[in-house]
Amino acid sequence: MRASFQIGMPGLSGNAGELTFVRNYRSGRIYARKRRYPRLSEHHHKTGQIAKNIFGLEPSAAFIQDLRSYLLLMQKSRRLKERSVHSWTNIYYKMMFEMARRMPELDLVTLTKAGIYAQDLPCISVRRAVEALLLPNYPGYESLTAEI
Repeated sequence: MRASFQIGMPGLSGNAGELTFVRNYRSGRIYARKRRYPRLSEHHHKTGQIAKNIFGLEPSAAFIQDLRSYLLLMQKSRRLKERSVHSWTNIYYKMMFEMARRMPELDLVTLTKAGIYAQDLPCISVRRAVEALLLPNYPGYESLTAEI
């Protein structure tokens, strides 16, 4: 649904009745959607535990900067076929979940930084993740070698 507002309401966000308004600060657009609250299941709790653990690994500042640089490479590419990515955290999630999908024996709930280095996992750097096909290949990824 496309939302439009009169002059003077560009900062509208939040809930209004049955609608939720969300502003994308990069594009300047405001989106409206039906307000819904999901029924929580075991899947939601497991996903929450995984998110808590993979961000508990505390990636280095240089690794985060490499993810941001990779995000810029993605946005500059004309062959971006999937939904746009707005943050380095989205790339981090995608990389970790793709690694877990390809390695079923890997448990993201119990993964540690020491375990990443001991098993020599491809999520150590963005370059290795791209070379292991966890992330799409975009020109210029070769310089993104900072370790997690």
